[in-house]
Amino acid sequence: MAAVALFVANGLGMSSWVAHIPLLKEHLELNDQMLGLALLCAGMGALGTMWVSGWLMSRFGSRKIAIFSGIFFPLCLIGPGIATSFWSLAVSLLLLGAGNGLMDIAMNTQAASYEGLVGKPVMSSFHAWWSLSCWCGSLCGSLFLAAPAWTWFHLPVIALVGVSLTLFARGGLLRTGAGANSAPVLSFPRGILAVFGLLCLLVMMTEGAVADWAGVHLRTSYHVSEYMTVFGYNAFALFMTIGRFAGDTLARSFGRKTVIVGSAAVSAICIGMAALAPTPWISIGAFGLAGFGIANLVPLLFSLAARRAGAEIERATSSVFATGYLGFLIGPPLVGFISSRTTLPIAILALAGGLLVVASTVLRLNGAGEQVSGARRAGMKTPRASGT
Repeated sequence: MAAVALFVANGLGMSSWVAHIPLLKEHLELNDQMLGLALLCAGMGALGTMWVSGWLMSRFGSRKIAIFSGIFFPLCLIGPGIATSFWSLAVSLLLLGAGNGLMDIAMNTQAASYEGLVGKPVMSSFHAWWSLSCWCGSLCGSLFLAAPAWTWFHLPVIALVGVSLTLFARGGLLRTGAGANSAPVLSFPRGILAVFGLLCLLVMMTEGAVADWAGVHLRTSYHVSEYMTVFGYNAFALFMTIGRFAGDTLARSFGRKTVIVGSAAVSAICIGMAALAPTPWISIGAFGLAGFGIANLVPLLFSLAARRAGAEIERATSSVFATGYLGFLIGPPLVGFISSRTTLPIAILALAGGLLVVASTVLRLNGAGEQVSGARRAGMKTPRASGT
């Protein structure tokens, strides 16, 4: 499947860049505040292109945008690696974030269109490949970083791989939504799409917070050695990958709504266990199980939003995902804000509360998009494969 290649290229690129953050911080002599501002540029660049991606895809189609961003994003990986100052790093990260945001929406639109074409849940599998590629990318990054003579070749090599994967995928991508001129430049979710966007925000807020704070929690709450601090998020990411490969089977067996409600409830309980566990190993195991529960929440919420949108699938994918992406930006600082006034375990417990909101909200949604009515199905545009 061509869209899988895009997910793999994006995952390899993001995880490879993240591996260089500590090295760049030291090389450019950045303090924590300067690094935080530089990383914020990446987030702002991603949000900027996410908000306008619906308009771009309505005019040019998700296929053209996917090909463009699938080439632009990998090439932007080279910029941070050759940055010589804070400002050059900030500009390069702004471009990198813009490419990532545009590619993120385009490849998810391709996945949602393919899911509508085949008529069964497949979104979790696409996200599973992304998670797996992130795991492989971080491993690859550690190998390059272990050999200083090869470190600076890492990002250019990954850029070449990403461009190659995009060119490989080009012939099999679906043609969707091109030629519309009435779509607004800035696309914001309204009605039920706003609900899905806010639910995605709560889930992504938890994902981002666990990535940044799981190691800190293990270190400060249990005083583990430095090498053990990575185990919390590693367990979370590994079980998330496993959960996403199982997600489509679960959705077909029990329905999207049931899987979302059950997964959100289980992950909330596990996040609570991770926060209050009596030993670090129980906390690490709880983080892993939480990753399994969270794994399919965003893919299935995204899938339901696309089904509710009918013919406006490009607007749904861009507006909902852009709203959800805000969670990655506000989650980590929100945990820091709460923990500075209470404790870190209490701040992590607050994340569990957000997941319970997701479960209760989806439980109350009528139908939740499990079935598409005949009238809506008739109004949906059928994507055409550009290849065979």
